[in-house]
Amino acid sequence: MRLTFTFLIMTFCLLSCRTGTNKESLETLNEDSEKTEIIFPEVNDDFDGFLKHFDKTLLPLEIKGCYLSDNEVNEFNGDHFKKYVDEYHYGYRQIPANGNFVATITLGAADCFLPVLTTFNLTGEKIDSKSISIGYCGSDCGYSCEEFMTIREDYSIYVSDTISSSECDSLGNIIPETTENYVIYKSGQLLVNGMIELSEEKRIELEK
Repeated sequence: MRLTFTFLIMTFCLLSCRTGTNKESLETLNEDSEKTEIIFPEVNDDFDGFLKHFDKTLLPLEIKGCYLSDNEVNEFNGDHFKKYVDEYHYGYRQIPANGNFVATITLGAADCFLPVLTTFNLTGEKIDSKSISIGYCGSDCGYSCEEFMTIREDYSIYVSDTISSSECDSLGNIIPETTENYVIYKSGQLLVNGMIELSEEKRIELEK
C-alpha cells in the first residue's frame, strides 16, 4: 500500500514538472514572436500609397538579382510616384529602419534586377539613395556572373558579382587557359540618420 502511494506521489510530481516546462517554453516562444514583430512608422496618405508597392520584410534580406522573376516585383503605374522613385524601377521590399525614417528597396531593370536602397523621412522627402549592386552581369561568350546583395540584422551591407570570364575562339568555344574567376564586391552600412555608406569596389581572385 505504501509503495502504491509513493508511486502515485512521484508520478504527480513528474507530471507537474513537465507541465511547468511546457508553459515556460510557450511563454518563451511568445516572447520570441513579439521580438520579431515588424514595426513600421505611420506616414501621410500619399506616401503610404507609394509604400503599398513594397512588401514589408524583416532583416536579414538577401537578393540574387539574376534569379528574380517579374511576378516578384510591383510595377508603378503612371508617373504619380515619380517624386519618390526613378523611372523604370519596380517596388520590391520595405525594411525596418534603424532610425526615424523609412527604407525601401526598388529594382532597376537590366540583364539582372539591380537593387537600389532609398531612405525617406516620414513626410516622404528623400534622405539618401544608392545602388546596392555591382552591375557587371550580362551575357557574352565565356562570361558568367551572379549578382548578390545582403542587408544583415545589424544594417551592414554586402554586394558582389561572382564572375567567370574566358576568351572564346572563332567557333564560340572557350579557351581554357584564358579563364579568370573572381569576385567584385562592396561593403557598407545603413546609418541611423538614414545615410547609406558604401565602399569602393574591391576584387578577390578565385581559383581557376
